[in-house]
Amino acid sequence: MWRKKQWRKKQTDEKVLSVLSNICSISIIIFVCMQILGFWKVEIDVIIPLLGVSMLIQAIQYWKKNKEVSKSYLLAAILTLVFSIFEFIIK
Repeated sequence: MWRKKQWRKKQTDEKVLSVLSNICSISIIIFVCMQILGFWKVEIDVIIPLLGVSMLIQAIQYWKKNKEVSKSYLLAAILTLVFSIFEFIIK
């Protein structure tokens, strides 16, 4: 009951970011499990950008609450995405 009340109080953009964050997190967990079990060997090219997008979403979510934490998430997201782009170009 408490969660429903909090969900209703959130603005639409906060709800969208929350859903996108959950989708990224679930995708990352699935890809990591597939990597560990050996089903799919090339998903590391997918996991790294997903981590970057997930950190970018978290930076946006935390921007109003704590800007210092948000800046560190933003820096990590940018570094991750730049690294994944360079890795894609090199291969």
